[in-house]
Amino acid sequence: MNTRKFWMLSIVAAGLFLAALSLATPTWGQELKLSGAIFTTLVDGTRVNANIYPSKEDVYLDGGPGPNAPSQAAGLPEGCYYFQVTDPSGKVLLSTDPVKCRRFHVNADGVIDGVCEAMMTQRVKGQLVDVDCSHNTGIDTDHAELGAITVQLMPYDNTPNNGGVYKVWVTPVGEFVGNPDEVDNPEFFHGFVPRFSKTDNFKVKGRAPLIPITVRKFHDKNANGVWDKDLFVDENDNGIWDPDEEAYEKEITGWGFSVTDPLGASNDPYTPATVWVTAGTWTVTEDEPDGTLVTASFVDGVASDPPAATVCVTVGGTAGETHEVIFGNVGLGEISVSPKFYDHDGDGLRDPDEPALEGFRFELTGPGGYDVVTATDVNGYAAFVDLLPGEYTLSEIAPSPDWVTPGPIVIVVESNLDLTGRTVIGTQWAESIGNYRVDHADFDTKGYWHNKNGLAELTDDDIAYVNDLLPYCAPSSYFGAGDEPFDEFFFDGNPVAAAFNDDEPIWAGGTWQAEVSQFLVDANAGGDPREQLAQQLLAFIFNCRHRLDCPDAAIQLPDGSCVSASVLIAEAIAAWSSGDGAAATAMASLLDSLNNDDDVPFICFYPCPIVYAP
Repeated sequence: MNTRKFWMLSIVAAGLFLAALSLATPTWGQELKLSGAIFTTLVDGTRVNANIYPSKEDVYLDGGPGPNAPSQAAGLPEGCYYFQVTDPSGKVLLSTDPVKCRRFHVNADGVIDGVCEAMMTQRVKGQLVDVDCSHNTGIDTDHAELGAITVQLMPYDNTPNNGGVYKVWVTPVGEFVGNPDEVDNPEFFHGFVPRFSKTDNFKVKGRAPLIPITVRKFHDKNANGVWDKDLFVDENDNGIWDPDEEAYEKEITGWGFSVTDPLGASNDPYTPATVWVTAGTWTVTEDEPDGTLVTASFVDGVASDPPAATVCVTVGGTAGETHEVIFGNVGLGEISVSPKFYDHDGDGLRDPDEPALEGFRFELTGPGGYDVVTATDVNGYAAFVDLLPGEYTLSEIAPSPDWVTPGPIVIVVESNLDLTGRTVIGTQWAESIGNYRVDHADFDTKGYWHNKNGLAELTDDDIAYVNDLLPYCAPSSYFGAGDEPFDEFFFDGNPVAAAFNDDEPIWAGGTWQAEVSQFLVDANAGGDPREQLAQQLLAFIFNCRHRLDCPDAAIQLPDGSCVSASVLIAEAIAAWSSGDGAAATAMASLLDSLNNDDDVPFICFYPCPIVYAP
């Protein structure tokens, strides 16, 4: 196979591959815009002052992360591209070789890593021969480790522009409109669609200058729309700006923005940057990452009202003309409750069995009359977002007075630069907050549980529960009228006698009810504090099982503290087992005070539906 046939087949195969690729993946036309930036350099990737070159041969195309770009920033998306050189208006095509000769590849790192070989027919010594028409390349020393190269723009004609200004265009192969075998194409700007293209102006000799637009960015930490350059962090607390103290509002390096020329083509440098332009109206648009707000935008010292992420710069093209665009940005904070939960033990910590609360309302007030109310979702989550710096107060709105909520929480939202110096973030405050509802129980004395009304409330489950506890699971030395456990029989196997109250029968003999009744009023222990404690504890257990919404609910003690019923029962059993008469007497006295209280406050174990009045 001769060389010409080989390359023709290669070109056809490549075309079929690109066609299949275009069917399988979205084109740039289906996206918002082409990302990345291009610029012109010398052969080794170094920039020249004001984009002015000694000769046309010295101008090379470069791509990839530009000056001030973050380390992870890539240039153009990976793929194949065409380029062209025109006059500044884009009307006059200056490139003289077919479009297919001006094709290059960008790798996954966003840098140009190769030109695509292309063949064109030329007459050499009277003979038509196929020659490689791909452009010369150099090594981009800035990103050589990524395989980056530069691509020479020659051959192209002299610009008709009196100032010697040229424009280089780059567009994805899939967005080119026309025949790449031709030098020029009639659609759009010689086959290049502005919104899918990147451009850069450069100059070769000439008298009229390119006009600089310098774009800068500052951290408007106090969100007042002014670059407060005289404010500083007075770490030495002496009122004097010392060399080791930082400016309060810093300039931000590495913030992305886009500059669009009068034709609609754009480029995406990073702040601070100077873009060299020609006469016309240019649009500058800064990036707006989530969680940030544009608080200031100035064009040549004149503020936009309101501040905008996009501004227009009118360039006259006169000698000595300069322009400056300054954006201010603040990081927005977020205050969230994550989650709001039902704190049934009142300890302020969320336990695995404590559910999230849906529909609980919060109010946040802050600077500038900020006042917003929101409710928690099914996961107990509520958030206030996009908050400007300042002091905020988070308050809960209880559904009813019996809900206990923490007091207002004061939160200071600040806007800070992160360590890279190019990302503005606001305070992200989040906390889990527990609430509970207080009810009141009418406890009864051991005398009530001894009598028939109390006994009628008890169940077999109640007796099974107490018979497993240490004071009742084995016979005691102090109970003379019967014995434990409460199993209907004396220790010797005889049925328990009937229970009476002042000769009035309470419950028939041979029943655990009669045994419980006699135990609660037994007076034959000679004042043994252990029996007094066991009696009060038994009545307390019945109260917890029949007067609370859950036997394990937390009870408010006379000193104001809260303790779950199960903990209090365990502490009573420990005092009973200790042999310490004083400890047993003290615990019996506490339980007696609770059993005699018809208004015992307790934390409802189960949350009720959260309903607010209309």
